[in-house]
Amino acid sequence: MRIARSVSALLLGLLLSFSAQAAAVATTLVAQPELSRFTAALKATGLDARLRQGQWTVFAPVDSAPALPPPPYRAQDLPALRNWLEHHLVPGRVLPASTSVAQASRSLAGSGVQLWGMAGQLVADDAPVRGPAVRADNGLIYVLTQPLLPFAP
Repeated sequence: MRIARSVSALLLGLLLSFSAQAAAVATTLVAQPELSRFTAALKATGLDARLRQGQWTVFAPVDSAPALPPPPYRAQDLPALRNWLEHHLVPGRVLPASTSVAQASRSLAGSGVQLWGMAGQLVADDAPVRGPAVRADNGLIYVLTQPLLPFAP
């Protein structure tokens, strides 16, 4: 009986770890409690659905980041919020530059986003990246200590 429970627990653990690795970027974002405001903004604008298709790199500021718009979101602010979020979403996988000169990747908003290492710290534009990239089955999430741009409604 103990062996059967141990085997069951092991199989459940393997299934859970496999499903966690096989989650889309949008689902992986929801599983990050420190990104709840960013995730709520994606959902309010409908961009979360777009992140379920194709390959993406997301530059997601933590909830405690300055200038991060808090929910609830007013209908008249949604176009500006969507534009702001699009600066944080890059089609494809963006990896850090191996040199000090980074190539700019184009965000959905058309702005360039540079990712490179500086003095042992990974930086996206001027925003420090906290920890390694969070991997999803269709992309990467870089957790930022500040947004790439301040939100202006």
